[in-house]
Amino acid sequence: MVSPCPKQEESVAAARVIVRPGGERRRVVVAVIKPVMLLQGLMDYYYDEVLCKADASARGAGRFIFDGKRVKGEHTPEDLNMVSGGKIDFFLDLLSG
Repeated sequence: MVSPCPKQEESVAAARVIVRPGGERRRVVVAVIKPVMLLQGLMDYYYDEVLCKADASARGAGRFIFDGKRVKGEHTPEDLNMVSGGKIDFFLDLLSG
């Protein structure tokens, strides 16, 4: 059996991204994406599959945070220096009235 090249294993492992919610929502999303892929797709998926199923107005009503900084859709895991198993936290915006 031929083992994969160590460099290939490293690039696949570096692409594993975990989105975990802050607060009461406990649904965690784990995705494997290329280090140079934009994170907008993952963010859209999280809104569609986790938040918008319960509340269609929830799209865009929160923040994705990695290493204390806000994540934008044009960022890539490589831009943020993510390593294997990098965790992006999600927090709903709090509105007071």
